[in-house]
Amino acid sequence: MLNEVFASDETVALAKEKACKMLGVSEDKIDFEICQFPSKKVLGMFGGKLAQVRATIKKTEAQKAAEFLKEVFFYMGIPELDIEILSDKKFECEIKITGDEIGYILGKHGETLDALQYITTLVANEKAYDEPFCKIRLEAGDYRKKRKETLENLGKNLAEKSLKTGKKLSLEPMRSYERKLIHTAIGEINGVKSWSEGQGSCRHVVVAPAIRY
Repeated sequence: MLNEVFASDETVALAKEKACKMLGVSEDKIDFEICQFPSKKVLGMFGGKLAQVRATIKKTEAQKAAEFLKEVFFYMGIPELDIEILSDKKFECEIKITGDEIGYILGKHGETLDALQYITTLVANEKAYDEPFCKIRLEAGDYRKKRKETLENLGKNLAEKSLKTGKKLSLEPMRSYERKLIHTAIGEINGVKSWSEGQGSCRHVVVAPAIRY
């Protein structure tokens, strides 16, 4: 499939229309560069130029993200990592990264992966202010899936321990989306409740018997 073409015609509008037909997509999905404006012939006989445009199909946010990640991994010295676009939607995209060197992009509790996801999202959304924002979600192997299962089990175990001992228990500080997973898991168990305490990086989950607190 063509990604870029040059088209010429009597006017810029006609040249753009021709380029759209050549690429097989609508005008809103193409970036245009006017290479040459038309000019009339002198005395209707000499000279004169057609309008010429360069048309390039716009890259999706997922494609921009994938290209950025390839460059990042190259400079990190881990170009062997594979990048696969799992979903490419208007408001949310998912990219999966696999390979033997995947440990280099995880960090403690996925902190490096989260930072990489944040930066990639910013890069992929470099566009006009009135265009919709697209969230980029990065998965490294099955890390997020396994982390989610671990946190859910941790929350349930903590809830059962709180019920058994009748005591208020606290977990280590976590990021907001991890605390949310814990709260959701605890919410499925009757007789206990949970909430978050602390400020900033010290914010953590607390669970206690509902009848005592």
